[in-house]
Amino acid sequence: MTGRVLDFAGRPLASADAFLLETLEGGLTDLAGAFTFTTGSTGPATLVVQLAGHLEVRRAVDLPLDGPVTIVMQLAPVSLEPITVEAGAFRLGNLPDVTLSNLEVVSTPGAAADLFRAIQTFPGLQNVGEGAGLFVRGGDISETRVLLDGATVISPFRLDTDRTISFGRFDPFQLRGIHFSAGGFGAEYGDALSAIADLQSVDKPSASQLGITAAIGGVSGGLDVDVSESVGFRVTATRTDTDLLMRLNGRRDEFDEVPKSNDLSGGGEWVYRAGGSLKAFALVQTDRVGVRIQDPSYSGIYRSDARADLFAVSGLDGFGAGDLTWGVATSGSRKDEDFGAFRIERDDRLTQARAKIEVPVRRGLSLAAGAELEHRDADLAGSVPVASHDNAPDAATTVFSSRESGARLGGFGQIELQPSNVLRLLLGMRADRSTFTGRTTLDPRLSATWRPTDQLTLTAAWGVFHQIPDPLLFEPTLGDPSLPAMSARHWIGGVTWDDGTRLVRVEAYRKRYNSLAARTRDGFTRGAGTGNATGLDVFVKEDLAFLDLDGRIAYSFIRSERTDPDSGRLAPSPFDATHTLNLVLNRGFGGWLDVGVAYRVATGVPFTPVAGAAFDRDRGLWQPVYGAPMSERLPSYARVDLSASVLRSFWRDNITVFFVSMMNSLDRSNVREYRYSRDYSERIPLKTPFPRSIYFGVTTTLPF
Repeated sequence: MTGRVLDFAGRPLASADAFLLETLEGGLTDLAGAFTFTTGSTGPATLVVQLAGHLEVRRAVDLPLDGPVTIVMQLAPVSLEPITVEAGAFRLGNLPDVTLSNLEVVSTPGAAADLFRAIQTFPGLQNVGEGAGLFVRGGDISETRVLLDGATVISPFRLDTDRTISFGRFDPFQLRGIHFSAGGFGAEYGDALSAIADLQSVDKPSASQLGITAAIGGVSGGLDVDVSESVGFRVTATRTDTDLLMRLNGRRDEFDEVPKSNDLSGGGEWVYRAGGSLKAFALVQTDRVGVRIQDPSYSGIYRSDARADLFAVSGLDGFGAGDLTWGVATSGSRKDEDFGAFRIERDDRLTQARAKIEVPVRRGLSLAAGAELEHRDADLAGSVPVASHDNAPDAATTVFSSRESGARLGGFGQIELQPSNVLRLLLGMRADRSTFTGRTTLDPRLSATWRPTDQLTLTAAWGVFHQIPDPLLFEPTLGDPSLPAMSARHWIGGVTWDDGTRLVRVEAYRKRYNSLAARTRDGFTRGAGTGNATGLDVFVKEDLAFLDLDGRIAYSFIRSERTDPDSGRLAPSPFDATHTLNLVLNRGFGGWLDVGVAYRVATGVPFTPVAGAAFDRDRGLWQPVYGAPMSERLPSYARVDLSASVLRSFWRDNITVFFVSMMNSLDRSNVREYRYSRDYSERIPLKTPFPRSIYFGVTTTLPF
């Protein structure tokens, strides 16, 4: 058999494979597009011609042929490979194209298996204290919206007070992944000025097992049940009591009651058909702490007693070529705080529903639209000192009791254009109306991704973002019922290089704030604040095969200002850690031992100093006189953390991990803030709550 293979323009195609389907006898074409092979078959047969990048050709023939045959091949349509790189966005866990896997999140030295602390090692986050809060690109912790399966979590942190160190509420093994965006996020997300942390719960387990963890700070048990191919659930219970941990590390005297908490969480999934599933997730947590505090006017015990819950149901289903996702949830928190004249009881509840439809119109064009409805109730009662410097129990106070209730209705539309496999455009518009402000906001957003080579990607984003102030800033006693929505504009440009072993991301950004609302030292609300933030972020992740190391480094530079609520003047932002550097290195040995080291260094954040004091004869105490707002900085911050884990299997399908970590291994005395002597003549540094500290434990699985 002989013949030629040509393209649509008549040019010869080399290396095409021509063969008989029935016998697989065949040969390849040469540079002239010609093929020849011998067969002993006669009668009807099927000639098949294949070439990468072209549509397969099948032709019915009758053997032997009368002469050469000519085959014309057409180019195959290019499959549009999704472009997943987005301005400001990172993925963790088991999501597609993750930057950090679940194992890397858990094994990050110094993160204490806390998801939010692992996120803090990304660029764009400023080092503000030792807590798990996310201060993103000059924004306050409240400007980052945390979601779980699309539901807003109004209290994502445990032990979240001004006097203690916070931790995230979520067990990392209850999550499949996190989509974290440091800015420029799409129109789907509303009511957030700075960032989005979109957590996704795990799918149904693939096997049934019991997991047990015992550590110096508490115990935990987890149950995974694989009911069937379509149904499964997980439950985790944790009791944390840090008494032994504090005694081991010489910190027990700092507390009247050491941090304690009880956690119960779980979720399940029902896959009722291909492309259709139903998920549920629930969480209930309580925490308590009593800290010894020495203020110039009063020394006593600060107490906090908190409770949080989340119940969420979400679904995914397909119709035709489109997808529908929906969810309903309720998220609540209650916190009671007490220190001298300061007493606060706060109760919040957020009930929400959402739905989103995504429809591919044609190749390279898809549409998305959605809506969300939230109802917020916030109760606040208690008393605050009339003068912030006078916390004595007999001090004059402002007593208040208020209930603020309102709703927000939001909707968005979005067009995704991918005219080729190297260019992606996302154009969106969202609208929100809140009964708290009585106004409607419109937020246009645009992002573009261009991939000129397989390794190089350029990104850009611009958008308008609005967020409703804390509901209790509207209460009439200390607040301002006329507050509008706070707003920000983002400009982001970046470049990413990813060759499979090395990932390099560089981004520059600019943010401008308007209508910011904040509380003064004395607890009163001040609105109409402005601000700006300019910065550069660098992230490098590389597998150093010749050293058997996995390493990543994140660097952030920022200059940010915002209106100081006490003076009304523009001043450096209290979150302006000019330089932040995180370096993480991990090395495995033989598949059973993993060791890691993390180094964090950052510029100290600004604070407003006390310039002098005047004696108040009526109260018998000194009244501070404050200097220029945010005119001084804390000393620079640095910390080295070490970790090691040993992996063993003691019986079939068992996984046992022994782990140990040393926080602040060099025992550096970082300063988190200053307190003052009674007459404010002496400034006393308050050292880090993490001196050199050792933490250890073991976790194991029991399949059944």
